Amino acid sequence: MIIDFAWGRPGVKALEAAGVTGVVRYASHDTTGKNLSAAEAHGYLTATPKINVALIWESTAGRVQSGHGGGVADASEALIQGVSWGMPKGRPIYFACDYNAGPDACTAYLQGVASVLGLSRTGLYGGYVPIKAAFDKHLITFGWQTYAWSGGRWDTRAQLQQYSNGHAVGGVDCDYNRLGAGTDWGGWLTGTPVPPPPKPVPAPVPVPSKAPPFSGRVMKYPPTTTGNEVRAWQAKMHLRGWKIAVDGAFGPASRIICLAFQKEKHLTQDGEVGLKTWRATWESPVT
Repeated sequence: MIIDFAWGRPGVKALEAAGVTGVVRYASHDTTGKNLSAAEAHGYLTATPKINVALIWESTAGRVQSGHGGGVADASEALIQGVSWGMPKGRPIYFACDYNAGPDACTAYLQGVASVLGLSRTGLYGGYVPIKAAFDKHLITFGWQTYAWSGGRWDTRAQLQQYSNGHAVGGVDCDYNRLGAGTDWGGWLTGTPVPPPPKPVPAPVPVPSKAPPFSGRVMKYPPTTTGNEVRAWQAKMHLRGWKIAVDGAFGPASRIICLAFQKEKHLTQDGEVGLKTWRATWESPVT
């Protein structure tokens, strides 16, 4: 049995007693205990028998409506968190569409996710309609379908099926899941060695890639520029190795980083993220 849960930890012994073979855990902006940790992941993966673990990103239920920029920002942050917790190279991440969405709700967002992770690592959680649409449009490789908003219909391509909610395992509220298509549902044990004991892991250095479309809105300070495109730029700069907060607010700290980056890349040093700086963020070599 595969379960998912947010706050609270059932503990390995309770999972073993309940016959749990895998868990899906969260990455997010939450700081109150919702997220997975390196120690927790290592405990699952080295238990006897081993408990597989996969990752899902969720900030808000309707975050998939944030478009391409939102997908870029979320995938960048989810990748940083996953690697820091021992996620092996190449493993997918699910992104939550946690409401009764239509067939086009996730399109731009998932395209943004895939621009960071690659299509082979892009997964979606949701009801029947968005899951079917995402598979039909070749936006995802992994699908985790919930019975909610599905009306009894199941897409046979989804690797996971969340079929029942509200169960207690070790005193923690959990959801039950079963395997759908195939045997690889995104778990970190599939085709990979067990990660070593938890230790600090540096953020991955991305290979230069084509920049996502520039919105035309120049990021600058003052006044503070805010929005999803700011978060996307900050996330990409973080992945390049710059020590920058990914908070969606281009304030004085972001301006200092921008000036240093512009100097390094021989760009006009105005401290603003315009078209040339935006493109260089994705397309210039990492030095």
